[in-house]
Amino acid sequence: MKQDGKNDIIITITTDWERNDFYQGVLQGKLLSVSSAIRLVELSHRVPVFDYVHAAFLMKHSFKAFPEGTIHICMVNSESSGNQMLVFELDNHFLILPDNGMIGLIAEGNMDKAYSFPLDLESSFSSLNSVTTAVESIVNQSIFTDSALITTTFKQSIPFRAASDGKIITGSVIYIDSYQNAITNITREQFYQAQKERRFEIYLQSINYKISEMSNTYTDVEEGELVAFFNSVNMLEIAVHNGFIAELLSLEVGSSIMVKFFDN
Repeated sequence: MKQDGKNDIIITITTDWERNDFYQGVLQGKLLSVSSAIRLVELSHRVPVFDYVHAAFLMKHSFKAFPEGTIHICMVNSESSGNQMLVFELDNHFLILPDNGMIGLIAEGNMDKAYSFPLDLESSFSSLNSVTTAVESIVNQSIFTDSALITTTFKQSIPFRAASDGKIITGSVIYIDSYQNAITNITREQFYQAQKERRFEIYLQSINYKISEMSNTYTDVEEGELVAFFNSVNMLEIAVHNGFIAELLSLEVGSSIMVKFFDN
């Protein structure tokens, strides 16, 4: 394992538990019992219950910010699907996930095998034990020998991508952040490949709400106005300057976003 710092083993945790849930203490206690060098980082405990798509977005766009060798644990929907916890290495990071399809959302369908840590189906919360075993195997570097099974059988959800015919890009909201800004699945690259310097309009749910100019940040427009820009992960984001667009326009994950280009 390669990590910066004083031999710390950084582990991030993402759950759909409440902060005061006793599962938090159980998981943290089990992990700290593996090694005194472990340093736990709360990535998020506010994932909507069972919403592994939301969790996958969080992890996909944040794990690379940590030092190489960091272990990233997700305990969202961990008991509701699959009979195993999966471990895989991506860009010199270790990710431990439930077998619920999110591996495909994070690795974008490019993972053909992973390490399997089976769940004890007689336990009421067996993923806690499986995660602990997985972390112990990574820390001791025994995961590369005989402590884990390699599996090619696991669920891989396919990221929902925006569609383009050269004149219209049809996308959707894939994430709503704490300020109710709406992040879409329309990428910077896809937008500019289709635009070719043409005039455009972005429609939010219907033609009644539209944006016809791309900004760089929220403050490029007057307070209360709609704004569109490409965010730090190069996805089209829709917001209201000092407002809450999801509440204002009843946007939610899956809401339609359309970009129409006009020939000059």
